[in-house]
Amino acid sequence: MKLGLEAMLQLLQEVEQGDPLDFADLPMDEDQLRRLVLLDLLQRDEALQAEASPEECQLIYMLSTARLVLENLLLHLQLLRLEQPDGTAAEQLQALLRRFRGEP
Repeated sequence: MKLGLEAMLQLLQEVEQGDPLDFADLPMDEDQLRRLVLLDLLQRDEALQAEASPEECQLIYMLSTARLVLENLLLHLQLLRLEQPDGTAAEQLQALLRRFRGEP
């Protein structure tokens, strides 16, 4: 399915409604950051589609997503450790891992 930039931006906003991102008062325009990221991804996708089969594209996207989720999880865990040096981060880590696995 080919979508343009504006359609992708709209879908991204819908996704973020369920789990909003925290831009933490960064001195950047959130909409410009979204647009920049999507433009880059659309360009990469166009280049990849020209070089790889649909199966290879799917594998590359799955691996890229796994890498990003893992990186996000590690960054979140590092933040927990920095914010809670008293040891309660371990409890939050376990809760986070249960949530990640879909457990109650």
